[in-house]
Amino acid sequence: MNEQPGFRGRRTLLATLAVGGFAPLALAQGGRHVTIIVPQPAGNPGDVFARRLQQQMQRELGQTVIVENQPGAGGAIGVQRVLNAPADGLTAVMVSQTEPILTPAALLSVRYKPGQMRPVGLLGRACYVLAGRPDLPAQKYSELLALARAADKAGKPLSFGHIGQGSMIHLMGAQWAQLSGVQLSHIPYRGVPPAVQDLAGGQIDLSFVPLGGLGLDLITTGKLRAFGSTAEQAPALLPNAAPLRNQDTALRNFVHTAWGALLVPRAVPDAAAKRLNAAFDAAMRDPEVQAFLRSQGTDPQSPLTLAELDRFYQTEIQTHQALARAVGLVAE
Repeated sequence: MNEQPGFRGRRTLLATLAVGGFAPLALAQGGRHVTIIVPQPAGNPGDVFARRLQQQMQRELGQTVIVENQPGAGGAIGVQRVLNAPADGLTAVMVSQTEPILTPAALLSVRYKPGQMRPVGLLGRACYVLAGRPDLPAQKYSELLALARAADKAGKPLSFGHIGQGSMIHLMGAQWAQLSGVQLSHIPYRGVPPAVQDLAGGQIDLSFVPLGGLGLDLITTGKLRAFGSTAEQAPALLPNAAPLRNQDTALRNFVHTAWGALLVPRAVPDAAAKRLNAAFDAAMRDPEVQAFLRSQGTDPQSPLTLAELDRFYQTEIQTHQALARAVGLVAE
């Protein structure tokens, strides 16, 4: 889940990947390993979750599982790599809704469509927290809203950090501003960790921070200020982060969650997809994995069949494409 400087160079690289493809990956001892591509920089949520599942999936599959980071172009480079690989179920990608669904709507250089992929596993859902720098002169949501409106009126909109054009965080910021009647100055980052670190350091004013990991630590230690969550109910890990929908009537439908899923190309045969699905479900049943996901603010998903996963994915495509249209996202 980026329109950072150097976008033109990434556009060229993406085009090269789309044409050139990738050679199959070989493993010693005559076998082949499974590669999970993470289209985000190291330390992002998808990377953390993929590496947490790696050992359990490896044990279930009986073969080596390798996790590789392939960030760039809003995650499109990593997704395209998987689409270019042989459709044998040995190359998958760990994503949120951003990379397969929103990035194609945000970047003209992206040639794939969401429907070219299919999920073989779903981690679960997690909410976001609208967080501000620690010295922001607002203590509660009503004060933040007044501050944002005053800054906008003065011609100095509050700065908002996100992880790229069309990312979920970008669209939530755009929708929040739209519904609240304010302007924000959007600042893109190469991933969640640097955006959160700059927010804690006071370089930017606001962001929607995933509930878990670094963001949760910074909020609970007072190094970030939480104004509300995007959940329907107050999150268990941060019960004081009241849902934004309950704090402003304009936000009554402002409910958003992030999900993590393992996807493969739709051309992968059912037998290979079922094998990955079984390994993913086995990993998700591990009590240590469940505890880890909950500690990161994610409500673990119970096992789903391939048909159930596909229905979920098709619904999410429609939901997030509608969100992109609602905030007026224009592909660049």
